[in-house]
Amino acid sequence: MKNIIKKWMYLLLDKPLIPEELMEAKGPLLLHISDTPMEVYSFIYKLVNLINPQYIVHTGDIVDNIKLENFKNRLADYQTNLEKFVDKIEKIHRGEIYYVIGNHDKMKSVQGVTKKGTILYEGKINIEGKTFYLRHNYRRVETKADYYLYGHRFEPKHKKIRSQQLLNGILNINVIDLSTGLIYQIDYPMATNQFRKMERGRIGF
Repeated sequence: MKNIIKKWMYLLLDKPLIPEELMEAKGPLLLHISDTPMEVYSFIYKLVNLINPQYIVHTGDIVDNIKLENFKNRLADYQTNLEKFVDKIEKIHRGEIYYVIGNHDKMKSVQGVTKKGTILYEGKINIEGKTFYLRHNYRRVETKADYYLYGHRFEPKHKKIRSQQLLNGILNINVIDLSTGLIYQIDYPMATNQFRKMERGRIGF
């Protein structure tokens, strides 16, 4: 009961509730986020400062409160918030960062604001001896990878298919300890799905 109350208090205070085991993790750590509305940016900055991951992977829709594919007239708003997020995250995070282009992102805009990020639509990367397949929206791909990171919709949930671990960055923030393979899940702030204009049971858009 105490743990449940603590969890809700942290969510109400917009403060990441980090498992003790994660705070003591040896690392290196990889942080996986996806479909981030601007309202959760401060939460993500706090989390990055607290756990100090060596790698960050964003699997697309960096300014998810602005559905750019549907509202192309909001490109200027998208650009402003994109620049705000990328500038801040790259200042507080000294490690490597990967941006996957989502359906509500614009490749040229992301290229124009990042100073050190690696940008891709989808593909395979190697980090610390582990192979990751990155894509915004999940589809079955015959590829040998230890992890498949994605977002866009609530399905499929996290699961393991043979030796490959699937992790959905919409459901929660994923942190992988690359030295042990342990995976930690951290809840997004309250109302994140409302800011995304998504509800469980509906597909991503």
